[in-house]
Amino acid sequence: MNNQCINIAISGLGLTTSDELKIRLRRILPNNIGINWTNISDQNINCILINEHFFEHDNIQNIIQNKKIPYLKISKHSEQAECIDENLLCLPINDELTLKDWVNFKLLNQTTPIEQKTETLYDTVPPEQTLAIKEIAFFRDIYQQEIRKILINDQFGTLAIIDHHAHLAWLEPTRETYKTDLSIEYVAATTTDFIKVSRKQHHNLENWLFNLIWQNPNIITVPSPNEAYRLNFWPQPNMADKKILLQLSACFILGAEIQHVASKLNIPIHTVQHFIAANLAIHNAELISIKDCQFNQPSLAENQTENPGFLKSFFGKLKTRFKF
Repeated sequence: MNNQCINIAISGLGLTTSDELKIRLRRILPNNIGINWTNISDQNINCILINEHFFEHDNIQNIIQNKKIPYLKISKHSEQAECIDENLLCLPINDELTLKDWVNFKLLNQTTPIEQKTETLYDTVPPEQTLAIKEIAFFRDIYQQEIRKILINDQFGTLAIIDHHAHLAWLEPTRETYKTDLSIEYVAATTTDFIKVSRKQHHNLENWLFNLIWQNPNIITVPSPNEAYRLNFWPQPNMADKKILLQLSACFILGAEIQHVASKLNIPIHTVQHFIAANLAIHNAELISIKDCQFNQPSLAENQTENPGFLKSFFGKLKTRFKF
């Protein structure tokens, strides 16, 4: 294990059990430690979570003995067995104390010491990345890859596996808060990479990618404020920012100029620029001329000037329709 990421192999466990363990370990491990979920064939594994029925298998024993790595047997037997075997974890997990003790005394103590930091997992950006803001084309190019399934990761581990033909995304279950940084990249996904994500549920690719970019405004360039765009479809926002995103969508679905929308909605112009950047990344915005902006038509502008309640009424109808 280096000072940034730990490689944990999971073997012989069902999808539900694997996802639960991933979430619990992410919650227990220090925030400055990234996790790379892998399989037992990985030459760089630092730890194994194994179904107890497969623990005596020669291959498993060879890995544990040769690499001298910590292991945790997963069982559905009585919790009383945990008192006898400190490397045994019984399901269901009613108390995380046993797992926390194992992480502290077995996993962290038997691997390279890591300096504890006060920053959260996403607080800092490596100095060499401060100027390397991603271009919108970085995300749009995902759709041009010949290989259908792509692994998206960053310095903290896996974010998702996507299929840009089927417009699907499978997420790493401990990172569904959409946080990332400038180290984000993508490579061709292999079959074994699917152990890194949850296969219980898939998500719409465009919705996930839009929210990923929206939640990380510092990773992507933004368009000029005097440009105008029209949306092809309504993006699906997460609940936290639903109101403002629906308002922006209502403006740009008609065709609108960035700085004009910022002025009318009385919001920072960078917020509007970032909204368009996220839509450009998912092929949902096209550049248009100012004269083609229905939201900026003279007659419409006059009505807005003469009737100060126009926007209030307009967004009031949206509120009723979308219930936000």
